[in-house]
Amino acid sequence: MNWLASDLRMVRTLVLKDWQVYQKQLAGYVAGMLLALGLIGMGTPLMAAAGALLLLVLLLVVGIYAIQASIIAERKQQTGAFIMSLPVTPMDVFWGKLLANLAIYLVPFVLVVGGLVAVVLATPHPDGALPWLVAVAAFMLVLFCVSLSVAIAVDSEGWNIFVMLALMTLVGPYMWWVGRFETVLRYRGTDEIVWGAPMLSLLGAELAVTVVAVLAAGWLHARKRSFL
Repeated sequence: MNWLASDLRMVRTLVLKDWQVYQKQLAGYVAGMLLALGLIGMGTPLMAAAGALLLLVLLLVVGIYAIQASIIAERKQQTGAFIMSLPVTPMDVFWGKLLANLAIYLVPFVLVVGGLVAVVLATPHPDGALPWLVAVAAFMLVLFCVSLSVAIAVDSEGWNIFVMLALMTLVGPYMWWVGRFETVLRYRGTDEIVWGAPMLSLLGAELAVTVVAVLAAGWLHARKRSFL
């Protein structure tokens, strides 16, 4: 079972193809996220709440859009025949789609996380909220990686939509649950940044889930002998 791509140049071509197709739409999402960060930086409770909600929505939407446009829509448009005509293997396509979608998502994700950290540290917002914010951001990344892995591995559009919707419903309960951590309750309103063992364990578990999801999708593709 070979997990490696057969042609790195072809993988690079597939990644650049998706990036060039969706970079204009990505620029629009990034502009919206910059606006949201500006609202949070204003410091007023109403503006901060509006900016945080806008950031959350945009992070969900940009991930769904990337998966829908670059994987699910291509299947509906039956572009597989074109890809099959290229000198690529199933694992070339796997790595191409995985890396392209990660690049498309990580650009706004890194912007959001870095921007939030800068805003919290540079404004009167309590610094103690950082562990909670990082945990929520990490969970959003996990949701995207799991949805992406399922979309790559499962051909059914219905199942892909179901998985994405099911995962999105977990965001609210997760935010409430993490907000009940003892260290979060005690320090979120202060300027003291305390992570605590439960928070670090949670972040480690989220990383493990992400790795397992990607490996599972890769394992399914590595078992394929053809595109059919």
